[in-house]
Amino acid sequence: MKSRIAILVLVAAFVVVPAPAAWAQPTLGFQVGSLTQVNIMGLLAVGLKGSQVTNTNRPGLNTETRLDDNTSRLIISSSSKIADGWAVNFVLESRFFADSRPGDPFVPGTTIYNTNYGWADGDTYGAISSPFGSMSFGHTTLYYTDTINVDYLGLAASPGEGYRIWDVNGLGSFNMLDQVTSLTKTGVGAGSLFTFGNGRARNVVRYNSPNFSGLTFSLAWTPNAASNELQYIAPDTPGYTRSYTNGATLYGTARYNKGPVSAQLSYYQSRVAGGAYNPAAQAGPTDNSGVRAGASYKLPFNLKIGVVWDRTQYDNSVYASAASAVATEAAKRDVFLIPVSYSWKDHAFYVTYSIAGNTSSVANTGATQLNIGYDYALTKRAFAGLYYTSIKNDSYGHYTPFLAGSSIGPTANSVAGENWWQFGANLNYWF
Repeated sequence: MKSRIAILVLVAAFVVVPAPAAWAQPTLGFQVGSLTQVNIMGLLAVGLKGSQVTNTNRPGLNTETRLDDNTSRLIISSSSKIADGWAVNFVLESRFFADSRPGDPFVPGTTIYNTNYGWADGDTYGAISSPFGSMSFGHTTLYYTDTINVDYLGLAASPGEGYRIWDVNGLGSFNMLDQVTSLTKTGVGAGSLFTFGNGRARNVVRYNSPNFSGLTFSLAWTPNAASNELQYIAPDTPGYTRSYTNGATLYGTARYNKGPVSAQLSYYQSRVAGGAYNPAAQAGPTDNSGVRAGASYKLPFNLKIGVVWDRTQYDNSVYASAASAVATEAAKRDVFLIPVSYSWKDHAFYVTYSIAGNTSSVANTGATQLNIGYDYALTKRAFAGLYYTSIKNDSYGHYTPFLAGSSIGPTANSVAGENWWQFGANLNYWF
């Protein structure tokens, strides 16, 4: 009870403002009454892509050509003035397909549908803002997009990847920084564990600070980032020793931007609510945690060089030995991402190299990724360009391209040690 009271006191002390609107850009706006402004904005992102798995051990298709959505979305936001410097805010972000209809099956010829798109699937929250910062309540992105740079939309710079067009399957932030490979008893990669599932964390209370001479920070807490609020386990059920109320996620990030320097440091710790796990395979829930740090410097002639480091771990995802009955060890690894970009007039060129170290020091379980991109500014908000990605796994590695489709990508068909490449012609229009 005391801990709950402490949380309520903390929230009350910071009741001060929502995360800012998604992008600092012109929007379609209209008045609702004398004190409320409603804005409509979003992103249309689509690409024509050809991809191939170069490991012939994979069953099924090894090549694919497709028109693919790159996380298009529509955002409706509103703001109502409370007093000078104070306002109540609302953001609703919905995801839509630019390449297919919502009712089309995700896997052709089946009844399997993609549930990651739809009304209010993106960051959706209510908030109160003030000169002292903002406090928001809802479901929002935590950690996994940290260090992605979108300063071309008027937001503060970040040290990581900053393509004005992107191929969502090829972003190192999704494929390397946000993946951890679990291991079989023999130390072979057994699939990808994604940070928060590469999705919005649920039930989030978040504080965003004002800008202190280039320094900003955010703090967030959620009792259950996965939202399964009916997950109650009987106390005498074998293997389930944690009650629902013992799960929680804590998150914090600090970012500095001043002149040519950008830096960011983030941390999260997430405990699975309800103690849900398979006691026949794991010694406990797959609690996870991570720390990410990055810095970049932009030279006077528009050459930007950065480095990002991430260490993430998933508990109870590695077997201590081939003779172990259940997984008792944490799957953990370090990843380095080195983004370099150069822009001139309406053109920009990018090279990003990523390297994932061995999982839990087991040999040959890492991977590397190379991104090469070029884009051209059609307008200040629309960009077209070319994008190449190559992922090379070590013989026991299991890193896969995020959202790469039903036949190419992180599916049951993927195997450890395979390589993958993709070339895409993409369009991003921020409206």
